[in-house]
Amino acid sequence: MIRVFYLFWTLIAALLVTSFSFFYVSQEVRHGFPFSFAEQVQDGVTGGEILLKFNSWLLIFDIIFWWLLFSILLIIIRNYVFESD
Repeated sequence: MIRVFYLFWTLIAALLVTSFSFFYVSQEVRHGFPFSFAEQVQDGVTGGEILLKFNSWLLIFDIIFWWLLFSILLIIIRNYVFESD
């Protein structure tokens, strides 16, 4: 059975991967992988400065996606690769 402590570490790994995925740029204005949770927009009010617009739902969904992926990988590795009889 998997312990809660391991799920905590997979959550930290998911947060790290999500923060690193911010630097993945697709279409030259969208940030994030696999879900683009940030977008560069040009502000017309302050003289055309480029600002970042975050979509918090996609950011949360991205964290949950990576957390589930890493948790599944951890379960597979612990139960099938390092199986102890």
